[in-house]
This record gives sequence, C-alpha cells and structure tokens, in this order.
Amino acid sequence: MGVDYLTDDEKVRIRHHLGYLNVDAASTFVIGFPAGVETQFMIEGAFSRLLPAAIPQVRKLLRYCECTEEQRFTSQPNAVVKQVDGITMGAAEEQEMLAKNYDGWRAALANMFGVVPNPFDHRYAGGSINLRVVG
Repeated sequence: MGVDYLTDDEKVRIRHHLGYLNVDAASTFVIGFPAGVETQFMIEGAFSRLLPAAIPQVRKLLRYCECTEEQRFTSQPNAVVKQVDGITMGAAEEQEMLAKNYDGWRAALANMFGVVPNPFDHRYAGGSINLRVVG
C-alpha cells in the first residue's frame, strides 16, 4: 500500500536530480498517439511505494543534492582563477570533488526508491555513443 506524502514540488525536484522527465505522459506522442516514456514508470511507481518512515531520509538526501548542486554552480567563477597574490586556488579540484559528492548523494537518493538514475540523462551524455567500426 503506497503513501503519497511527498509534495508535487518535491517529486519535481527528485525527478530533476535523478534525471527523469517532468512531463505528463499525455504530452509525449508517438505517431500521433499519447505514449508513456519507457524509463519514467520506474520513478513514478517508486513514489507510490515509498514507505512513510523513509520520507524524512528522502528529504534529507534531496537537500544534500540541492546544496551540492548549488555549490557547484556558485563556485564556477573560481574555475577561471588559478592564482591570486601567491595563493593557488584549487578550482578544478573543487569542481571535481563537488561532482563526486553530487553523484554520491544522487545515488543515495536513487537507492531510497530502488531505481537507478536515468541512464539517458543528457547531463551525463548517457544513452549511446558513436563509435567507428573497423573491420
């Protein structure tokens, strides 16, 4: 029996961090007919099966994802500065560390729902690659 204690806003934010679409199934058409998005059913079904006791942990992990994403964004200007008055800045290392932290929180959030982050998430260039076939 599912519980729906997560707000619509929280679901939108969770979908964002896990790389899932925030569209209505009726908005997706194939040959003129409404069609479900194949990967979408995983997260939508998981929302309805989430245990009530897990909701505080989900909200905590969602906060961590959002804070880390915000840190990545606000620290971008530092990436162009390498040294100031003899102080060497580790901007590239900071971005790399924040990216790893974000991936960890994102994975932990996905684990709460028993899903994987969307493999077709364009932020991670997922889905496919083009390779030259020789032979």
